[in-house]
Amino acid sequence: MNVITLDGKKIKKKSHSYLKKVFDFPDYYGKNLDALYDCLTDISVETEIHLINSEYVSLDLIDTFFDASLESDYLTFICDD
Repeated sequence: MNVITLDGKKIKKKSHSYLKKVFDFPDYYGKNLDALYDCLTDISVETEIHLINSEYVSLDLIDTFFDASLESDYLTFICDD
């Protein structure tokens, strides 16, 4: 199982470039919430995502991770709040 810890402070500062690097998304990653959802639901290895410092990111971003985890059998999303 992959365990990925995301830092809300880094997401706020570097946004989608940080997410692209952490998840190793392909070059065609669109750097928006729809593209994030699509790439997250394409993950085919059991993956647990932990978001720390969540107060620094938008609720829309948190909802995107949560919705992707509901859609995918491979994703678990844990938010620190």
